[in-house]
Amino acid sequence: MAAKGGSWKGGKFEAAKGAEHRNREADAPSGGTAHNVTAASPPASSAPAPEPVSNPYEEKKARRIERLHARARKANAEAEGRFAAAHRTLDAIPMGQPILVGHHSERRHRRDLEKAHGNLRKGFEAKDRAAELKRRAERAEKNHAVSSDDPHAIPKLQAKLQRLEEMVGRAKDINKAVRSKNPREALQKLGLKESTIESSLTPDFAGRKGVPGYVLSNARNEMARIRERIAGLQKRDTAPARAPLKIKDAEVHWNGEANRVQIRFPGKPDAAQRSALKSRGFRWAPSEGAWQRQASERAWYDARAALGDG
Repeated sequence: MAAKGGSWKGGKFEAAKGAEHRNREADAPSGGTAHNVTAASPPASSAPAPEPVSNPYEEKKARRIERLHARARKANAEAEGRFAAAHRTLDAIPMGQPILVGHHSERRHRRDLEKAHGNLRKGFEAKDRAAELKRRAERAEKNHAVSSDDPHAIPKLQAKLQRLEEMVGRAKDINKAVRSKNPREALQKLGLKESTIESSLTPDFAGRKGVPGYVLSNARNEMARIRERIAGLQKRDTAPARAPLKIKDAEVHWNGEANRVQIRFPGKPDAAQRSALKSRGFRWAPSEGAWQRQASERAWYDARAALGDG
C-alpha cells in the first residue's frame, strides 16, 4: 500500500483540530492546535509545497515586529534611566535620615523623596510597557496565520489544504492497517518505526487504536472551511472594483491593493461621527489619511450606514 503524506513531529502523527480560533479571517498554517496521535515516521514521498516568496505584506509585518522590538528596547532604557536617577537621588540622603521638620533642609528633603518616588513609579511603568511590547512582538513572530491581506493567501491556503488532505489519507491507511488481520505487518509496510507501531496498537484511554475518528472529523471540517475561504478570496479577487461613493462630505473607496474600505473626510469628523465609525469597526489610519477596515461586502455596507446612507 502506498503511503500518503502527512504532518509529523517527534515520530508522531500530527492531525489538525477543527474549528480553530479565527481572528480577522486568519488561519494557522497547520490547522490550529495540533492533536498528536501515535503513528509513523515521515513518509518519503510528497515533499511539502514550497513557501511563496517574500511579498509586501510579509515585509510590512517584519517592519512592524522590528518597530515593536525597538519600542521595547527604548522603554527598557527609559526604565533603567529612571531607576538610576532615583538611586542617585536617594544615595544623597544618609541612611535612616528623617525629615527634620522646621529645618532649612526639610523642603529639599521632601522634594528629593518625591522626585525619587516619581522616577521609581515611572520606571516600573516603563518596564511594564517594555514587557507588553516584547510580548506583542514575540506573538507576531510566532503567528503564522494566513491573513486575507496577504497577496499569497490563496496559494498558502491551498498548500495547507494539501497537507490536511495528505494527513487524512495517511491516517486512513494507518487505521486500515490496524483493523487488518495482521496489523503489525501491515503497519510495518507503511514504514513505521517499531516504537510507533507499538503505540499505534496500544489502546488509548477510550480503548481506541490508531487515529481516533474525532481527529479525522476535525480535519475534514477544517478542510471544508479552508475550501470555503479559498472560494471567498477567489470571488473577492475576481469581483469588479466598486466605484467610489460621495456621501455628504465624505468619500468612500474600495482600496483593493490595501484590501481596505476607506472613508475620507475633508477635515476631522465630529465626535458623533467618529463614534459611529468606531461602532462599525472603522479605525483611523494616519498613514492612509482615512478611516478604514478590512474590505468586504459587509464593510462597504457598514461604511454607508456609518455615514447615514443605508
